[in-house]
Amino acid sequence: MKKIFCLSILLILAVFETHGQFNGNNLAEFQQGKLPTDTTTRGTFYNRFLANYSYKKFKVSTTFESFLSPQKNSTYANVSQLSVQYRTKYFDFKAGNFYETIGRGTLVRSFEIPGAILEDLSYRSRHYFNRDIFGINAKFNYKNLSSKFIYGRPLNYVFPPSAGEKLRRPDTIIAFYSDYTFKKQTLGFATMKILNESSPKVFIMGNASGNIFQNFTYNTEIAKSVTNESLAEFSSRSTYAIYSSLNFAKENFGLSAEYKNYNQFILGSGINEPPALIKEHSYRVLNRSTQVLQPLNETGYQIEAFFTFPNESNLVINNTVAINNFAEKFVFKEYFIEYTFNLKEKNGGKVFFDYAIDPFKLQKNRYSSGIVMDWKLTNSSSLKTEYEMQTFRRENEIFSNYVFVLGFAYKSKIITSLVTEYSNDSFIVKEGAEYWMGANVKYQVNKKNNIQMFVGERRGGPACNAGVCYEVLDFSGFEMRLTSRF
Repeated sequence: MKKIFCLSILLILAVFETHGQFNGNNLAEFQQGKLPTDTTTRGTFYNRFLANYSYKKFKVSTTFESFLSPQKNSTYANVSQLSVQYRTKYFDFKAGNFYETIGRGTLVRSFEIPGAILEDLSYRSRHYFNRDIFGINAKFNYKNLSSKFIYGRPLNYVFPPSAGEKLRRPDTIIAFYSDYTFKKQTLGFATMKILNESSPKVFIMGNASGNIFQNFTYNTEIAKSVTNESLAEFSSRSTYAIYSSLNFAKENFGLSAEYKNYNQFILGSGINEPPALIKEHSYRVLNRSTQVLQPLNETGYQIEAFFTFPNESNLVINNTVAINNFAEKFVFKEYFIEYTFNLKEKNGGKVFFDYAIDPFKLQKNRYSSGIVMDWKLTNSSSLKTEYEMQTFRRENEIFSNYVFVLGFAYKSKIITSLVTEYSNDSFIVKEGAEYWMGANVKYQVNKKNNIQMFVGERRGGPACNAGVCYEVLDFSGFEMRLTSRF
């Protein structure tokens, strides 16, 4: 099926005139080093080439992905994405690989995390971090009415390309969504059918969003299964998801409140990603400690407020609670505060403090804090210092994590950093404590090309980006990445 589609795309390209627009990018990464289970150093090479060709209302895109490794069963080279698009003022049609989301991702969420490469110890094969859909996507927009139709197979990114298409795309979905906007209010409705080795399942979703007052907005989504259960059933045995948010913003003050209630809501092989309502942090000790959403059973809320002061400093306060019931009750709580400030001569920084209780990691009274400073050295150079610390109690023992970063930047041409980390967490370190020290260098060759290099030891662990959490493996050795645009 996919081979026939590839040949069709090539025929379309042959018909197009040669004066269309052509652009793309390439990501190449070489590693020489060890992963956690390696006893000897090994070298691998990953490459991802993406090209787009546009001609009038048509656009053709293709992505070629390859990985070279000493392990033959991990090596691959294939076309991982291929699509054709036809777009007019009111109509947008795509065939092939595409990205599409319904609502806030409650029923379907596809995505691409730019620059992120996944590797799993089981397969020892690296691949790009994305979840696309292979099939057909049609959209129609006219005045206040918007509709979309999806037919295709979502990608299960847990498995690398070497695992094969049947394992990577086990689900087929047929979905329709439409919404209508009137008087700053939007009402939408969706229905979706999932086909796989299990019996077919049907879901519906309704959502509403808009402005109540000039500075006050809301968003609500309710989705549930209508397969072998009534529309009104919201018991512990039914499959449903409820999400709601309220937002207020006026001048230098803002406030948001979100609520979630998910039950048995992992659809198919995991094709959806409902809002997590967990603060996503850029700080290492907090991002690594992020509570991962459990759509099988989770309720909770998130409240966040920000205030901008006359001196352009900024204060953010966040409170998150997530409750899970798996035989016993687990309650995750987090309180976060961050203050961003400016000093004289364009120096500035930010400080944060965080308190949390995480029962899944058996962490009680987890305290985290840190300070990040940017120091202006000259008109074209700056120095960055970052210090983060975290302590928590687990089974009457105290554990700690520390991060120290020293960075230097010359314009946007050269950016360097030395990262040192320490941990004695018994979940990570077998005995005693462990240190990681690594150096990063980024060199902007020109506007379209840059080189990034890493040498040393890099600590792995959970990482979250754009609401998606994944596992990063520990690495020791040398890594070089070349990113190009054309």
